[in-house]
Amino acid sequence: MSLYSYKVFLEVVDSGSFVKASEKLNLSPSAVSHAVKSLENEFGFSLFSRNRAGASVTSSGERVLPYIRSLIKIQNNLEQEVNIINNYDVGAVRIGLFSSVASNWFIKILHDFKENNPGVDVIFQQGDYADIITWLKNGDVDMAFTTDELAKDTNFLPLREDPLICVTSEEYVPSDGKQMAPSDLKGSSLIINKECEQYDAKSYLKENGIHADAYYETVTHQTLFAMVREGMGICLIPELVANVAREGVRKYPIKGRPSRIIGLTYSDPDTISPAAKLLTEAIKKYVDQL
Repeated sequence: MSLYSYKVFLEVVDSGSFVKASEKLNLSPSAVSHAVKSLENEFGFSLFSRNRAGASVTSSGERVLPYIRSLIKIQNNLEQEVNIINNYDVGAVRIGLFSSVASNWFIKILHDFKENNPGVDVIFQQGDYADIITWLKNGDVDMAFTTDELAKDTNFLPLREDPLICVTSEEYVPSDGKQMAPSDLKGSSLIINKECEQYDAKSYLKENGIHADAYYETVTHQTLFAMVREGMGICLIPELVANVAREGVRKYPIKGRPSRIIGLTYSDPDTISPAAKLLTEAIKKYVDQL
């Protein structure tokens, strides 16, 4: 069994096609087919079913897939460690992030990181909470920004507290004029977006027994704040999300200061690559300076 054949197998799985895999690997289609066939002969069972759409992995292939991914990851980590020992900072790291971290933190982090580590490739994927959990479970990313609520049953490196705040139209004023109390929120129309939908606003409302008269669910922050400016409702969102709203709204702290903790979670904490460790340190340094 060779790592070369394993890499070809993974590329066919990820691309869903022998032809696409050959293009990605800069090999001929026959070379890809030969590598897969050699692996199938060694294993004693078929790995793919070919069809008009391309190639789909068989049930037997699915069973060996996580082991092959682990072997390739260990090999990549070994190569990165050897390069670091030899003073060559090279490698790659895949990271998942949600939109508020992407717009407020990560672009600056990435800029500084690439200046200091030009040989390390950083591939990032942006999505909502559900996307990130799926990516971590499937090994699609090496690490991801998550929250304490999201990462309850996984490894979690806390970075920074992000308080939940209330954003309203300019005309709205809470009862004490300074902060939102649970009594101010009862019977309100609440506008939420996918990033905060399940784990932030609704969690706070449930914990405090608050019922909203109506929920408006949006995909983008721009739509959310436009609706707030028009007086269609209020929104409870993390402060980091609210940073992009600068005109036509008011921002109030919430009594009791509910918050989320933003941190990092790793798909496999036992085999964190040298590149992922380098990026982790860069992220921690940036957040510590905020």
